[in-house]
Amino acid sequence: MELDWTTFGLQVVNFLVLVWLLKRFLYRPVMDAIARRQATIDQSVADARAAERRAEELRTQYEARLAETDAAHADRLARLAEEIAAERRDRLAALDTELQGERDKRAALAERDAAERERQAEAHAQRKASAFAARLLGRLGDAHFDRRLLDLLIEDLPTLPAPQVEGLRAAAAESGARLAVTSAHPLAASARQALEGALAELAGHPLPADYATDPALLAGLRVGLGPWLLAASVADELPYFHEGARHCGG
Repeated sequence: MELDWTTFGLQVVNFLVLVWLLKRFLYRPVMDAIARRQATIDQSVADARAAERRAEELRTQYEARLAETDAAHADRLARLAEEIAAERRDRLAALDTELQGERDKRAALAERDAAERERQAEAHAQRKASAFAARLLGRLGDAHFDRRLLDLLIEDLPTLPAPQVEGLRAAAAESGARLAVTSAHPLAASARQALEGALAELAGHPLPADYATDPALLAGLRVGLGPWLLAASVADELPYFHEGARHCGG
């Protein structure tokens, strides 16, 4: 078989033309497309890396802000806990103060009640003692005892308080003022003179007197002058002996 150089040459030319055509119309566009694709890929990778860096920066910022938020939240919680503790202390202190005040009030009430019970017991004892003494002295009362009580009354006249003396003198200065003397037993003339003299000295001038007897007094006497009453009788109870003159109204 012989080689046809003409055919071989034409095939070589055809091949070269085909290569040139492929390179001109196929390889270069493909390479350009590959280059553009590679550039797009590179840009995408760069964008992805930039996005990754941005995401990392955002993550770092978020973590920093989250840490700041946690710190601020912890600080607020600490302040809130401190405020709650302070409020609790204040309320406990106020409650302690209120309880102490209530205890003091109860102690004061208990002390007052005890004092009142003691006073009532003393008053009851005094009333019982006075009643007993009154019954005893009433049984022992006679004209001599009445004179002794009259003498005690006369002795106490100079010790009357000034307002009582002024009231008695004002009553004695009234027109038609008279002494109203009531005794458990009839008074002797000397007893009447002594009483009238003492009252005249107290009033500043003599006063007429009306005398009467009242066995209900048991012992002693009463002397009335206007709205005032001088009493020294068992019926008026023993504590009244030291009260002096009593204003009875008018």
